[in-house]
Amino acid sequence: MPNPTKEQWLKVADRYWELWNLLNCVGAIDGKHIKIKAPPNSGSSFYNYKGYFSIVLMAVSDADGLFLSVDIGEYGRNSDGRALKESEFGKALFNDQLSLPETTYLPGGEDIFPY
Repeated sequence: MPNPTKEQWLKVADRYWELWNLLNCVGAIDGKHIKIKAPPNSGSSFYNYKGYFSIVLMAVSDADGLFLSVDIGEYGRNSDGRALKESEFGKALFNDQLSLPETTYLPGGEDIFPY
């Protein structure tokens, strides 16, 4: 799934403002454990804190709940933070490669904030 362009990020941010009154928001990130049968010889790699074997689905959605990015397959034992860090989206985010819009002033203020 390709990452959005700067113009697309701005449209997502406008929609977050329109629907949810959230400024400079370009996505919601969450992970979901998907229950699986234990893979052969996997040890505890897929065994999660909930007490079952799983893989992690990490997703970023827009203001309407539509996926902007999806990564599936991280070990169930890993946290959402680790799954994000290991995903292609997370790597692009942490390396400033997402073409996010420049920081901007918030309405009525003198402080600038990032998207």
